[in-house]
Amino acid sequence: MRVLLRGRSIVPIGARAFDLLEVLLLHRDRVVPRDEIMNAVWPNTVVGDNNLNVQVANLRRVLGAEAIVTVPGRGLHFAPEVLPGGAMLAFPDRPSVVVLPFETLGDDPDFDWLADGFVEDITTELSRFRDLFVVARNSAFAYRQTPRDLRTVARELGVRYVVEGSVRARANRVRVTAQLIDAANGGHVWAESFDREMADHFDTQTHVARAIVTCLSPQIERAEGDRISVLAPEDLTAHGLAQRAWTVISSGEMAYDPGPRDRAEDMARQALARDASSALAWRVLAWVAWWHVYHGTTESVPDTLAAGVDAATRAIAINKTDHHARRLRAQLHFMKHDVEAGLPELRQAHEMNPNCAVTLCWLGFYEAINGRAAIGVPLTEAGLRRSPCDPARGSMFCTLGFAQFAARDYDATAEAAEAALAEAAHSATPLLLGTIAYVGQGRIEKATDTFRKVEQLAPRLVEERLSGRWLSVNPDYLARAHTFFRVAAGLAPPQAANTLR
Repeated sequence: MRVLLRGRSIVPIGARAFDLLEVLLLHRDRVVPRDEIMNAVWPNTVVGDNNLNVQVANLRRVLGAEAIVTVPGRGLHFAPEVLPGGAMLAFPDRPSVVVLPFETLGDDPDFDWLADGFVEDITTELSRFRDLFVVARNSAFAYRQTPRDLRTVARELGVRYVVEGSVRARANRVRVTAQLIDAANGGHVWAESFDREMADHFDTQTHVARAIVTCLSPQIERAEGDRISVLAPEDLTAHGLAQRAWTVISSGEMAYDPGPRDRAEDMARQALARDASSALAWRVLAWVAWWHVYHGTTESVPDTLAAGVDAATRAIAINKTDHHARRLRAQLHFMKHDVEAGLPELRQAHEMNPNCAVTLCWLGFYEAINGRAAIGVPLTEAGLRRSPCDPARGSMFCTLGFAQFAARDYDATAEAAEAALAEAAHSATPLLLGTIAYVGQGRIEKATDTFRKVEQLAPRLVEERLSGRWLSVNPDYLARAHTFFRVAAGLAPPQAANTLR
């Protein structure tokens, strides 16, 4: 007799589905071609592909949407690690992570409590990222004294990612090492050490935990984007489609080519067709709208702005704690030159999740270009410092550069533009930033050469800026940015910049 057990309970499953499961389990170390599966499950029988699709769907309903992966052009692969007699929790419909108890290094037992404090704070701060499923502290601490096999832990808790670490403390200093592991394959995604003075134990604990979380979140997002990028659309849930859309728009956000935005929008709308309450899909549409307006790749700026604000508002209505959606609605308000609506909401987004380096950089940018450069520049610098390996580092350098332009520090602006270009070589924004920075430095020939590059790469963006449409209505910032850009374009004499520098 063949049965499928979950704990001690028998899970009802048809004979063909069981045959399919058996084939995939026997060959779970590889992708099994569809023809091989058909021959094994339906031997000496001619059946259509739809029969296999039906049984795959049956197994996914029982085991979880991600249990069986379709590898386009190759076949099927059984994803979870299933141990005989063991219980298996299906993965949640979003990236899932557990922070396991950290190891205490050294011989001083007086600091044992400190490691637990770091784990508690990291777990709490990670929970601010609403795109993550974070296992509660009590469940994680059940593994404190037990030997750890990460695949077993992941299977028992139903998580894909595991955070481990160690704490080495002395009376006046602490070093915390953390690493992020993809438990499905045991691969290291990220690792870093954090050294701090121990003037105040609790302040140090809070600051280190936030520093770790600020680095962790974008690394999980990048790993998750890489993972789902190889899955066939039919294998993705509504949230999976929305997550892929978010990955596409996030990685291609600075591209002048509207292709990434169009693909992200299409996937987000597919997600909404499956689940209209997908806050992430609505958030993607808001981000797409902002970048279309920024680059001038829309036929109607007012309509696109209105649609973007509506999408962000829908995301917030579904999930009031989504700081990304609030940031995007704020940015769309700024695009409408409504600073009174945008700035308070952007500040609120940062307060909701002070660990998001991207939000912090955008807050600093908008504070600076709207007349508060003394506040804005340190905020953008802090965002970059907190997440030194962030996938969004190109746009973060741009926010810093424009903030420094607002502060009249043209040498620093040029450095930021060049750093941004190194991170995002095919983006127009670093070139635009470099153009006005070089005029600020008095390097007109360099500015003109850079202007020609951005003009060739992003003609509609250049047209928007030459017409006077910038991201600020602050008179000082606007006058300098607009005049410097026109000088580089040869539409104003170099002397026009002299009185504004």
